[in-house]
Amino acid sequence: MVVFASRHEAKAGLPWLGGHFTGMLQEGQCDLSAACACGLRSFLHNISLPGFAVSAEATHHGPVDLNTPCFFAEIGSTMKEWQDRQAAETVARAILALECRDLPVFLGFGGGHYVARQTELIFEANVAFGHLFSNYQMAGVNRDVVEEAISKSNASYAYLDRKSLRSAERKRIEGILADVGLPVLRSREIRAKFPLGGVDHDIDLR
Repeated sequence: MVVFASRHEAKAGLPWLGGHFTGMLQEGQCDLSAACACGLRSFLHNISLPGFAVSAEATHHGPVDLNTPCFFAEIGSTMKEWQDRQAAETVARAILALECRDLPVFLGFGGGHYVARQTELIFEANVAFGHLFSNYQMAGVNRDVVEEAISKSNASYAYLDRKSLRSAERKRIEGILADVGLPVLRSREIRAKFPLGGVDHDIDLR
């Protein structure tokens, strides 16, 4: 896998640790890099620091042409946090401790940029998430985008943050997922079907 250790900048300026996959959705055009779903999950489980929020983010920015599974591992959100040696060491150790498990991979649709409900499922179920698309990206999500995301994430399921999506948008996305044959599970179904402590297996990335 490729891990980009990076700064994260946000207007709110909150202390934050997290990560995301890379890709661009522009006017119906979609370019996505291969998403290391197991890597991002492991990273999020490895980082914990008092005073810092932890979450995944929606897929955004480049590079968009990596075929090696990758993700960004970030410290946010201001110069104070970027210069925090404890935060830097926490992220560095989390990267060095990465483990990949053979877990079911979901695509995620809906929610804010920090995909709160998808992040909860990463911590509360034995699953990983590949490419994540937030509410503000929904207009650009079509069948081509979904098929590309499935391929680049090696995804077997999808999750929709139903509370955040307008009814018409949710139905449109559900129709696309049905057309491509990607099963959609609700959060309670994910927790029941893939409980923490379930059997998983190491993946050899060599």
